[in-house]
Amino acid sequence: MLFGAVAVFNIADGFSEENTAVSSDYRIGSENVLVIDVYCGRGENMNHKVRVSSKGVITFPLLGEVKVDGLTVAQLENKLTILLKRDYIVNPQVSIFIEEYSTVSILGQIKEPGAYPIKGNLSVVELISQAGGFTKIAYTNDVRIIRTNYDGSKKVIKVKAHDVINRGKQEEDVQLEAGDIVTVGESFF
Repeated sequence: MLFGAVAVFNIADGFSEENTAVSSDYRIGSENVLVIDVYCGRGENMNHKVRVSSKGVITFPLLGEVKVDGLTVAQLENKLTILLKRDYIVNPQVSIFIEEYSTVSILGQIKEPGAYPIKGNLSVVELISQAGGFTKIAYTNDVRIIRTNYDGSKKVIKVKAHDVINRGKQEEDVQLEAGDIVTVGESFF
């Protein structure tokens, strides 16, 4: 790995207003497609479109593999600026646009099942709302998230959505990650 701690950087450097409006709190994740534009000086630009791998890395010219998972757009702009400045370009100016967001899927007893983009923090209850809410026969206190870990193993997380919504137990709501599959079962009563 070419890069260590991210915390040492001033995130405000190289921060793009265009990116702020769209995704200032959005954390880059697997399957995102990024358009990276680097101004190298003297009218020269490097433009690259890259997809974030399932391991949270991109391959970038001159740098090789760069870990990007969990960074905001501003943090990644800053990281690439520093890495390129270190050995390759005198004063690089990096801008990044997220062309495709990561998605989560919701299936089962939901009004509009399907895949939904994650464009910031997205919880289970927020996803249910985006998907039109539960059907009349949904079992609302047994919502399950199927999450695939980096090593390929699966983990099931149960969420009592009824309690979150009707009893104010927001701490029991779960933030979704790229590739999560949310299932809502059928009530038998």
